[in-house]
Amino acid sequence: MALQAISRQQTITEISRSFHCSRTTVHAQKNRALEAAANEFKDPGDEPLFTIAVTQSFIHQMVVGLFCICNSSYRGIMSFLKSIFDYPVALGSVFNILDAAADKAAALNTAYELSPIRSSAADEVFHRNRPILSVVDIESRFCALLARADDRDHETWGIHLLDLQARGYGPDTSIVDSAKGLIKGHADILPKTTLRHDHFHFIRDLKDCARYLKNQLASRTTATLKLVRRAEKERDAQKKKTRDAAASIALTELGVLEHTYATFQLLAQWLQHDVLQLAGYAPEVRAMLYDFIVSEMSIIAGRHPHRIDAIVTSLHCRRDALLDVADALNDQFAQLAAQFRISIDTVWNVCYTTRYGIDHCAYHDQSSALESLIGEKSDEIEDAVLAILEKTHRCSSMVENLHSRLRPYLAEQKTVTHKIIGLLQFYLNHKPFMRSQHERLKNKTPAEAMTGKPHLPWLEMLGFASFKQRAT
Repeated sequence: MALQAISRQQTITEISRSFHCSRTTVHAQKNRALEAAANEFKDPGDEPLFTIAVTQSFIHQMVVGLFCICNSSYRGIMSFLKSIFDYPVALGSVFNILDAAADKAAALNTAYELSPIRSSAADEVFHRNRPILSVVDIESRFCALLARADDRDHETWGIHLLDLQARGYGPDTSIVDSAKGLIKGHADILPKTTLRHDHFHFIRDLKDCARYLKNQLASRTTATLKLVRRAEKERDAQKKKTRDAAASIALTELGVLEHTYATFQLLAQWLQHDVLQLAGYAPEVRAMLYDFIVSEMSIIAGRHPHRIDAIVTSLHCRRDALLDVADALNDQFAQLAAQFRISIDTVWNVCYTTRYGIDHCAYHDQSSALESLIGEKSDEIEDAVLAILEKTHRCSSMVENLHSRLRPYLAEQKTVTHKIIGLLQFYLNHKPFMRSQHERLKNKTPAEAMTGKPHLPWLEMLGFASFKQRAT
């Protein structure tokens, strides 16, 4: 009765007739239900939910939590404690609390055995023009190194890599960018580690150049349209002739720029998706397509040298570095071909088929043809190819992801000491992933993903007692 009255699908009179009662009874039931709902969802107001014992240890825990979780400044922490708890804390006290926590974090950071790391990525991020060296395990996202340095030459990298090596660090593959100190430091200290050059930065440069050309085309189109409209509106014959000539030249230049942008965009997409992508052609085909793309880009660089010329120079200098991942795949596919007694070309055809989604028509067409060629082992071979592709990395995206989470702490106005960098490394390694596309990482911390073992909450690892609400 109350639900029907609240929904207003019927009048009160109709409801009273259907329930054989008075209209007063319907109103009473309606008001009773509305009151019960209001009581259920009303604001608790000043009713205490639970109580917390604000001890000195709790204040210290708040300081560390506000700094790491909320990225609060020292003075922001002071203001929070004064405003919320009416507890003034000096600037030096905040520094000392974080310094003590950083000492405990440093000991815990160096306690990890790094032998489980098989694929890593190394890079540098800067704060006040000083480098912070970083090494990340690609599989687990565990940060093995995060250290502030005065320089980023090969000697500095070598010293830090020796410290990691003493803890078992010796990956099979390390992805690096084109920094000379980074490359030489790895080559000197880890000669058995295969250095694979990063594709991430180069693909970003390609997209930046394409975006620049697109913006140039948009600006040139607007300017050309203005010239054409002015020429059309001009009534003076001599001025009209001059403006028509200028508009004609502008239209010609616009056509050249439009062709340049369309050609570069197409070549960049070929380079990204057909040459550099893991699931693709065999190495010899990639090399041939790579050389063709470079020659075509060199042609358009003559018409529009700004930025494209730098891309062409980079392509010439980094040819072997950008194509080495295809050679690494070829070695693994050769072993797979020998295991299943098929040709390596067939394995590469399976690899190319994995470019398509399982719902795509091209996938079913090509997989059906391969299945008739290979036989009943086609699914097993495809799974093996997918496993190889998953374990073969070509981008330093994981270390860039770490830097994106670290940069909010590296504001120019903030003083970031070596100890604080160690505290942030500890926090990021022991902060659970809130979401992930990989089942092995869901609701786990990087430290758990690397070691395979659970650990205490990060604040408890630093010696604080975590607050737990009592069950009601």
